Amino acid sequence: MAKKPILQLALDYVEMAPALAMAQLVGKEVEAIEIGTPLTKAAGMLAVRTVRHLCPNNIILADVKTPDVGGLEAKICFDAGANWMTVLGAAPLATVRLAYEEAENRDGHEMFIELTGVRDIMARASEWRDIGVERMVYHRGWDEGNTSRIWGADDLDTIGQLIEMGFQVSVAGGLGLDMVRFFKDVDISVLVIGRAIREAADPIAEAKKFSEEINKYWG
Repeated sequence: MAKKPILQLALDYVEMAPALAMAQLVGKEVEAIEIGTPLTKAAGMLAVRTVRHLCPNNIILADVKTPDVGGLEAKICFDAGANWMTVLGAAPLATVRLAYEEAENRDGHEMFIELTGVRDIMARASEWRDIGVERMVYHRGWDEGNTSRIWGADDLDTIGQLIEMGFQVSVAGGLGLDMVRFFKDVDISVLVIGRAIREAADPIAEAKKFSEEINKYWG
């Protein structure tokens, strides 16, 4: 049986107060907490530091989607307390390499390729593997989720190919409880949930439902 995916909560806020409240409320029900891109831009690394302080036992992802200055931005994220950070898939290979090297120099730290907007995923994937990259986020973008983009068989096929290449793949973007079973036949590494937990009437109960659903298919 495949290893059970990590449940990750995405804090896609633009203000600190609700983000910190949600992190404290749901932190014990999830393994990883993502400081979403809007929050990293609105509040900077203060958001990362504060969530790290409030949730010392969680994996913390700084979803900065670095396009350039990879080594320095990785260092900034890791120094602030993040375990993981993201580099935009469109970034130059030099940027990817420098961010990867910064992560490799620290125990327990990793950089992810963020695939939002990348149209030639498989063509680029071998280049990232040659550098040593092992993790990526397969992402239905925020704007895509508000229009016509839906998850389908093509997504599963691409995810499966990436896993066969040796990548650990996180999946993110508009995922509700009913979508967990969609990924049951691929060995995803991280299941990223945002609004489905944050906007639930009872976020704690909803996070527990996601854990139960994960256990149902990977437990």
